[in-house]
Amino acid sequence: MKHHILVATVVVGFLLMTACGPSAEKSGTPQESAIEGSAEILCDEEIIDLLAASKALYDKANPKASITLTPVTAFDGAAALLRHDARALVMARDWTPEEDTIVGADRGSEGFPRTLIARDALVFFAATNFPYDTLNADDIKTWLKGGTVAKTVYPKISKPPTFIVSGSGSSVYGNIVNVVLGGQEPKQGTVASLRTRDSVIAGVAANPSLIGVGYLSQLVGRSDVKMLRLSFIDAKGEYVRPKPVHQSYLVMGKYPFPVPIYITLRDRASNYNLPSGFMLFVARDGSAQRTFLDAGIEPGYAKIELVLPEE
Repeated sequence: MKHHILVATVVVGFLLMTACGPSAEKSGTPQESAIEGSAEILCDEEIIDLLAASKALYDKANPKASITLTPVTAFDGAAALLRHDARALVMARDWTPEEDTIVGADRGSEGFPRTLIARDALVFFAATNFPYDTLNADDIKTWLKGGTVAKTVYPKISKPPTFIVSGSGSSVYGNIVNVVLGGQEPKQGTVASLRTRDSVIAGVAANPSLIGVGYLSQLVGRSDVKMLRLSFIDAKGEYVRPKPVHQSYLVMGKYPFPVPIYITLRDRASNYNLPSGFMLFVARDGSAQRTFLDAGIEPGYAKIELVLPEE
């Protein structure tokens, strides 16, 4: 795929008059700023590898800053932020309905400060010898709700497939709830879990009766499993035929299950908040945004020109 990024590097949106505040100057104690100090940021373990490239760029550009990305499940990370125990969280999903209620009670309609850094895609994948290359998104929803699909639709599937995720606390499972089922939990017994995303991929590759659920960024370039093309009815009520699971169609809105990746802060962004400096760098720096393009997903802010893959 040929692609070009059409965005210039944006300077992080803090115009710092000084790296230290008045109180720090008087006391002689180093003061944290948006580009100096140390901080821990919790990171959804499903995407921590995805963040490695932009984190390396940040480290190089900000030698006086020390950011530690700590891997956690999305459930645990969200819980820590909502308890105010974490300063920031990188997560590949939106709030669940239960979390959104807590956010509203805590922060009202304003919510926690956050910014979109990229969009991934929730993908369904199978062993290379799985009998179909395409599924219908509504049929996936039916199976996840515990229903059945007419035998004539998929005659080579003898029973509803089992969907495999890397834990009920993962953002992948959360996106089944949020993105696929519109806030509804899947029917008990339709989703099973393995400990890690690598074990999910390996398990699916070895068993054609399973359908794995993961992210496009995790599966780009893999040949041991295949991402299933999905047909669906879009927001306008129009039928969208199955297309390759690809960055281009994600950007064009022709994939049914896009996934937002947010960095969310506990405290408001300011000149004296290091996590907010990291957030703005990853979200707005052109080179940092390019890392998401190179990973095969959609950058949050970069304008991109894409050449469609062969179908």
